[in-house]
Order: sequence, then C-alpha cells, then structure tokens
Amino acid sequence: MADLREIPKGKWFCCSDCGRIHSTLQKLLIHGAERLPDSLLDVLKKKYVEKGLDADINIDVRWRLLSGKFASPETRLLLSQAVGIFHECFNPIVDAATGRDLIPCMVYGRNLKGQEYGGMYCAVLTINSFVVSAGIIRVFGQEIAEIPLVATSMANHGKGYFQLLFSCIEKLLAFLNVKNIVLPAAEEAESIWTDKFGFKKLRPDQLSEYRKSCCQMVIFQGTSMLQKEVPTDQLVSSIERTELYKHMNQGRSYFL
Repeated sequence: MADLREIPKGKWFCCSDCGRIHSTLQKLLIHGAERLPDSLLDVLKKKYVEKGLDADINIDVRWRLLSGKFASPETRLLLSQAVGIFHECFNPIVDAATGRDLIPCMVYGRNLKGQEYGGMYCAVLTINSFVVSAGIIRVFGQEIAEIPLVATSMANHGKGYFQLLFSCIEKLLAFLNVKNIVLPAAEEAESIWTDKFGFKKLRPDQLSEYRKSCCQMVIFQGTSMLQKEVPTDQLVSSIERTELYKHMNQGRSYFL
C-alpha cells in the first residue's frame, strides 16, 4: 500500500491488478454485444430439443456487459429490461433506512446512502436483441468476485439461457484472472448452484475473512453464501490475455 498523504486526484486503485481489471471492464462496455460461438450454442440447442422446440430456429444469441454509468439509449433499454426480469422473479429488496427498492440501484450501479453499489455491472444474455437472462457482477480484485442477483424471465425458464450467461461470466472472470466467485443463495435454489454449477457452501471463517477485505459484499437475510473457484481449464495465461486484450482494442471478438 502506498503511504498516502492525501487522496489522489482522479481514478486511483490499490494495486496494478485492480487498475487492469477496471480498465478491461471499461473496454468490454465499449466493445458492446458479443455473439456467442457455436460451441456454446450447442448447450442451447440441446435444451431446445429437451423442451420439444425447434433447435434449427434462426436466433441471434449475444451477451453483453452493461453499466448505468455508461448508458446510451440502447443500453438504457437493455438495463430497463434487466430490471423488469429481476422484478418479475423477486420481490422488491427494500432498504430499511430509505424505503427504496435496491434492485434498480444494483442493476444501474448507483450508490445509495449506506449502500455501495457503484462498482456493479449487469451482464445480460439477449435473444434477437431482447434480454432473457441477467446477472449482477462486482469484482473486488483478483481474489474474489460476487454475483448477488441472477434471473431469467419466467417465459424462458428451462431453456438453458442462464447456463449460457454463466459460461460467459466465468470466461470473463478467467480473463480478468479472478480466482473465486461468491453468491448468496436462497434455500430452494442452493441445490441448483451446488449440483449444477459446482458451488460449495462457505464456512463461517471463510466468509469472515472475505468480509474483512470486501466489506460491501452483498448478503441477503435468509440466504447461504456459496463459493466456486473459477475453473482451472478456463484460466487465461498472460500471453493469451495480451492477445485477447489486443482483439478487444481492435473491436474484434472476445471469444477467439
């Protein structure tokens, strides 16, 4: 840590890793929607077949990272759709002090008195430019990232959309060299996260350690905190990361 005699002007970070992570996230915001490769779409086709749907239907599937701080008319529409999906799936999460619904604050990355959400991003999966699944992400550095809220629109449950979105989120975190993912899980959803996505329940001492360094971590009453290591087969080497970074700067595909 630097021996700070005064608060530095402009944007500043505790270490070079956090500066790199922030810079990369900003570039992804500018990069825009990413069309998914056929290897990931195979998961979707399999789900369509299981549901008795036409797997050969021509649909445009993309994922995108969004932030309310860098909103355009297009991204505001997508963020609004994400808020609608969260409200469709969850009751309002009300701040006791202000009475305000916290869901829009998290989606748009807005700070609220006593609540720090400014570093949150919203990842969305779109089908033909319409949001069908969304997740809130916040990266606390190389050690940990949190996903406090995820949801898929009611009409699209069971079609594999969130599985696709979560794959994109994992690839992003691997690209950022983040080691662990944590999230709060309601009792009825805990088995889905553990059995399907490979999460494990955090021990009280582990949670205590995380909260020391990530004091703003979102924990909802009545939920269990779960953790998963970013899969080792998705970790990106420094050389690969440099090449991917060049591709983003050139406006080319994030998924090589």
